[in-house]
Amino acid sequence: MFENINIVLVNTSHPGNIGSVARAMGVMGFNKLSLVNPKEFPSSHADALSVGCKNILDHANVYNSLSNALEKNMITVGFSARDRKVPLPSMSLDDLATYIKSNNSYTYNIVFGNERTGLTNDDLHQCDYLVNIETHSTTSSLNLSAAVQLFTYQLFLTNNIKKKLNTSVKDLATSKERDYYYSELISILKDTGFVNDKNYKSLLKKIHIIFNKAMLEKDEINILHGMLASIRKKLIVD
Repeated sequence: MFENINIVLVNTSHPGNIGSVARAMGVMGFNKLSLVNPKEFPSSHADALSVGCKNILDHANVYNSLSNALEKNMITVGFSARDRKVPLPSMSLDDLATYIKSNNSYTYNIVFGNERTGLTNDDLHQCDYLVNIETHSTTSSLNLSAAVQLFTYQLFLTNNIKKKLNTSVKDLATSKERDYYYSELISILKDTGFVNDKNYKSLLKKIHIIFNKAMLEKDEINILHGMLASIRKKLIVD
């Protein structure tokens, strides 16, 4: 049912949680699971807790890094139980489900971190958006499979609401489209002398942060490309 959703688990410590996640996925119609550096997999414990959803484990892909697990040309959403200093644009769980329903032609990586430590800042820098599931203030951390279950249930529920939602949905630029724009922008900034070998890495990171905050739409990216083309033309003439 949700072939455009890739659930990604990063550095999962306990194999039983992988099995529980598979069950949480299967009962809601999800079947695409990717594992990054699981401590123990395959595992009979994972199989036992998958309860009828072992086929998801059998077809799970295992990777040695998050960058390899993230399918290209997909929108990547990281889940975190706490406020993070990484300046990513954020969505509520409900907003995310509504957006995915309204843009079901897109494909999505949905990323969950280690049971104890969650996603690292480096992991989050590979994401396009951040979701925090609100909980009671004294107990902010959900069990891994519970967090996945909430996401899958919310998306399942949203897709089965018969009443049409009156929601203004943005046609957001994909990560590939944004990365291409960043490369063009950096190229021009090098030509003007604003970017050099010493500041390249730090500026590229800040440029990503600035534009990711804006949640750029496709037509906005096209306008920015037009601006760069005009600047480049002027540079060539001069």
